[in-house]
Amino acid sequence: MKRAISIPLLILLGGAPAAAQIPAEWQSAAQAVIGEQERDTPQAAKQWSGAELTQGWNLARAWRKHNNGNIEIILAEYLMFVALCRRGCANSTIEGRGYVGVAEQATALRNQNGGAYAMASAAHAWLAGLPDPSGAAQKNAALWEKDLDVASADFATSNIYALAWLLARNRPTPADQADTFARFAILVQGKAWIGGRCLDITKVATVLDAPPRIDTCK
Repeated sequence: MKRAISIPLLILLGGAPAAAQIPAEWQSAAQAVIGEQERDTPQAAKQWSGAELTQGWNLARAWRKHNNGNIEIILAEYLMFVALCRRGCANSTIEGRGYVGVAEQATALRNQNGGAYAMASAAHAWLAGLPDPSGAAQKNAALWEKDLDVASADFATSNIYALAWLLARNRPTPADQADTFARFAILVQGKAWIGGRCLDITKVATVLDAPPRIDTCK
């Protein structure tokens, strides 16, 4: 029997209602998670304008509308698209391409691999085979393969997992591919090795009116 997804960041507040404003906890979570990922990278010097938080919200809802027929997004989707908009998503694009075309590619990738569960396993096998000097790729593949429900049991999360793999595969080197997949996949998985650090964001926004929480893991 498939268990329900229990990672709090995926179910916090349910889906955001159509007419809702961006929850403050979500905005803080996005800045905390992405800021932690950007630590010790050139991107860390880039100031937050606030626009990326709104752009990510709007693009996540457009993505959800196209894929699911509604705009009740979950936090994992919001984090994904804020991360993308942090680097630029003008005119509703994902790394320079229209989101509808990218969504169709992500759907095709999932279908080509036999559905959500088979795709997740295929992505993990691909990741494990990358020559990643940090060793993070192999650690993440083993960690995530333990429970395929996390990435696959929900249609929305499987969509952004497919997107994460699609974007990672387009990177020029194996190290870049592994790093990109880790940075996006953690938004679904909740835990990941990024370089030499193991981050746990499962409790990043579980308490209303509290600062975002990011833990370390082993």
